[in-house]
Amino acid sequence: MKELKALILAVSVSLVVSAAIVSVGLSKIARPDRTVTVRGLAEKEVDADLALWPLTFTLGANSLTQLQKDILAKTQTVKEYLADHGLSEEDYTVQSPSITDNTINPYMDRDKILYTYLAQTVVLVRSSKVAEVKKAQDDSLDLMSSGIAVSKDYNSKISFEFTKLNDIKPQMIAEATKNARTAAEQFAHDSGSKVGKIKTATQGFFNIENAAEDLQEKKTIRVVTTVEYLLK
Repeated sequence: MKELKALILAVSVSLVVSAAIVSVGLSKIARPDRTVTVRGLAEKEVDADLALWPLTFTLGANSLTQLQKDILAKTQTVKEYLADHGLSEEDYTVQSPSITDNTINPYMDRDKILYTYLAQTVVLVRSSKVAEVKKAQDDSLDLMSSGIAVSKDYNSKISFEFTKLNDIKPQMIAEATKNARTAAEQFAHDSGSKVGKIKTATQGFFNIENAAEDLQEKKTIRVVTTVEYLLK
């Protein structure tokens, strides 16, 4: 009888201990991590390192032979103009001209045709000499004295780009993450906690835009990182 009571007592104690162990284990598993999610911004202003300028002009003639001569002569004038502004043949390419025959245009009033043929010529300037290209574009009215009217329409606009994003990416990501941690530490301080390790992190897209509307040569680069920190 005593042995049976001792056995029952031992089993009961084992069950109680087991239940306690399981309870502690489940409480640890079920306990959610305390976290805070913040965003960090990094911003940097840089100089554009590439200029693109489709230098476009149109010529007219009443014979293809004359048109060809004019295209060659005016293109040479443009080359000399660019050379005077510090740009070599490595900085531009002369594209094939686009020829329009006005006599086959059904919507054209032949009595008002000034030239039988029109040629649109594009000298595509693509150079890392940003200042030189901008100066050449600013002075392009000077070509009018040589009979060259440089187009100013949308397709002929000068543009500037920044191509060395990969060189500054690591620095900007590190700065954004640092700023995110500063924000997390403020949240943690307000809640009486401390910031722990990073649980998750997401890098946003890098955004490049003009520093100002009329200041395309300067670019502002921004990136936002989203970071989730553990709290302790």
